[in-house]
Amino acid sequence: MGFNVYDLRFLLSAVDSLGLTGKSVCTLGRLNLSMNQRELAGVLRDFNRDNVVLPNRAIHFAEDALEALGFDLQSIDASNYEGAQLIHDLNIPIPQFMFDKFDVVWDGGTLEHVFNFPTALENLMRMTKVGGHIMMRTPANNQCGHGFYQFSPELFFRTFSRENGFDLLRIYVTGPRGVYHVVDPASVRSRVELCTSNASFLMVHAKKIENKAMQPPQQSDYVAGWSEHSAGRPNDGRLKGALRRILSNDQISRVSRVLNTIRQ
Repeated sequence: MGFNVYDLRFLLSAVDSLGLTGKSVCTLGRLNLSMNQRELAGVLRDFNRDNVVLPNRAIHFAEDALEALGFDLQSIDASNYEGAQLIHDLNIPIPQFMFDKFDVVWDGGTLEHVFNFPTALENLMRMTKVGGHIMMRTPANNQCGHGFYQFSPELFFRTFSRENGFDLLRIYVTGPRGVYHVVDPASVRSRVELCTSNASFLMVHAKKIENKAMQPPQQSDYVAGWSEHSAGRPNDGRLKGALRRILSNDQISRVSRVLNTIRQ
């Protein structure tokens, strides 16, 4: 778990452009600051912030930078071995005194290690104030064995929805080749898939607009198919099945790319 230059840019851009005004932040786990003084100064200069001088010690934590920028940090963990202020196992629903408590709930690499992921995610949603933000950096690709899970963007598009009391503001994929914006599969009526040769992360940002109980989401292409079938429109399942029997995997992939381009 850590807080790096991508994370700092993500946070400051939310303050400058996306309506983040509150200062109370809860991080999942106590986050190491994964940047040096030069890198920190460069990001702050880009966002027209005064420089922050890190304490003279070997190991720094996120609060060493963020508290100097006016944020009030607490951390939550299943153990106090790293000095977290709130001790709670995210596999278990949080107590009510932790509801609607923070302006920002930040996951810098924890949820993939929590077995009971839906409960953990709902905990984050409940901890966030109405008008507050959930922000996370989480594994997307080529990190098998790092934790219990790697995540698809579709999971967050469907979970951080109006039905669950959230607006999803942005999702990016980051990796060695740069940062890319992810489009909602529901808007292009197709799965938005990613294959990479290197490890990649998702940067996810959602805003809470009201308190609602979380409804388990369904994947968008299945919902669209069920809706068309219910409306009496032709279902293309048989056609797809026939094409899979006569075309190679490479041919199917090329046809899919053409169809995705047309839809977009």
